[in-house]
Amino acid sequence: MSNITTIGFNQLELEALNKMPEHLKIYVSAKNEAKIINIERGEALRLIFTEIMKTIELSGENKKYALESDQLKNIAKFIYDYVLQHYKGVTLSELKNAFKSGISNEYGEFVGFGTVTFTKFIKGYMSSQKREQAMKEWNKYQVPTTQVPVTKFFQQNMEIAKYFYSICKEKESERFEIIINHDDNVMHLPAIYDFLYQNFQITFSDESREIITKKAKVKYNNYINKSGLKSYDESGYKNIINSVRFGDNRTFDYYVKVQALIFLTLKLKEQNKTYDNLKPI
Repeated sequence: MSNITTIGFNQLELEALNKMPEHLKIYVSAKNEAKIINIERGEALRLIFTEIMKTIELSGENKKYALESDQLKNIAKFIYDYVLQHYKGVTLSELKNAFKSGISNEYGEFVGFGTVTFTKFIKGYMSSQKREQAMKEWNKYQVPTTQVPVTKFFQQNMEIAKYFYSICKEKESERFEIIINHDDNVMHLPAIYDFLYQNFQITFSDESREIITKKAKVKYNNYINKSGLKSYDESGYKNIINSVRFGDNRTFDYYVKVQALIFLTLKLKEQNKTYDNLKPI
C-alpha cells in the first residue's frame, strides 16, 4: 500500500482551484499530494518504476521497447535523483501527467524510453505554457482583491528573467537550460522568452529572424543527430532539417525560442539596456 499522504490545500487554495478553468485544474490538482522528496526513497523508486512501466505500456510500444527490469530500475533511480536536484516540489501525479503528455508528443518527438526521453517529458511538462498559465491563474485567485492579481507572478518571473540576463554571455549562454532562483522557482529558457513576449513589445527584423532560425536549426540538427535518425534514414533526416518551420514542430519551436531569448538579451546588452527598457504591452 502506498505511503503517500495527502497534504491537502488550505481553504484559500481550494477556493482558488475551484475558480479556475476546467482544462487548467489538472495542473494544480496534481500538486495536492506529498512531494516525491518527502516520500521514503524505496517507496518513491517503486512508484516511479511502476509509472515508467505503465507509460511504456500505454504508448503501445511495450513490445518494441521491451526493457529488462534492471534497466527500468536504473531509469527510475535516475529520474528520482533528477527531480530531487531540479524539481524539488514535484509530485508523483505531476510525473504521471508529464509522461502521459510526453508519449502524446506534446513536447516534441522522442526516441525510445531511456533517461533522455523521460527527462525530456519532465522538462516539457514543468515548463509548458499550459502549466505556467495554470499556476498563474491559481496564484491570481489567491491574491486578495485589494491587490493587483498578477503582481506576484510578474515579479517572480521577472526576477528569473533578470537572473538569466545577468549570466547571459556570448560564449556561455547556450549552456543553460534551466534558471532556478533562491526560492526554487524554475523556468526554462523558452518559458522566459514566452513571459517577455507576452508582457513586452518584442519584434525582430527579417535579418534577425533569419539568424535566430539558422542557429535554431543547428541545435535541432544536433538533436536529430543524437536520435540516430540520420544514420537510419538519410533521406528522411534531410527532409526534416530542410522543411522544419516554427509553429509546425514543438521541439524546433523550443530551440527557436531559446535562440530568440539569447539574441534579444545580447542585443540589449550591446545597447547597455535591460528588460526594463522594453515597452510594456
